[in-house]
Amino acid sequence: MKSKHHITFLFITIFSFDQTYAQRATRAEIDSLMCPSGHASVGQPYMEFKIENETSSIDNQALKGKIVFINFWFEGCHPCLAEMEALNELYKKMSGNKDFLFISLTWDNADAIKRVKDKFGLAFDAFSASRAECQRLNFGCGYPTSIILDKSGIVRYRHSGGSIKPKEANEFVEKTLFQEIQSLF
Repeated sequence: MKSKHHITFLFITIFSFDQTYAQRATRAEIDSLMCPSGHASVGQPYMEFKIENETSSIDNQALKGKIVFINFWFEGCHPCLAEMEALNELYKKMSGNKDFLFISLTWDNADAIKRVKDKFGLAFDAFSASRAECQRLNFGCGYPTSIILDKSGIVRYRHSGGSIKPKEANEFVEKTLFQEIQSLF
């Protein structure tokens, strides 16, 4: 009987610690645990790449001298879709700034990209790359992943994951991503 009490006490202690930590942990701390390679990329130059769509291509040379926002998503990702309206608003706010570049990247094919663009009325273009290339470029982290580079091509912010609730996802884009971008100008 005594060992059952010890096991129960141990379980309650562990569960309480986990709950306490989860309440205190910031989004960045949790994200760093979920994707340590992405966390380690902050402060480092962004990797070499070249991606193309039907109308244009983009590579590291196009990023020089610009604040760059890169968002990785795919059609079957509920948190990715939850933030699409807010990302569209972010794009519209920043599209007139010649020192800003917005890159949307997915492994989805052209038909899936069109469905998402039509569903959300997206004003920004999306580039498609292989799943392996998307994983390489987002440091092997989850989806959605947002990366912000400074004018020197250094990763200044990276976050993976998000809410499936559009209101929470929109709040994150407006209060965190937009603020992070603005802080670099």
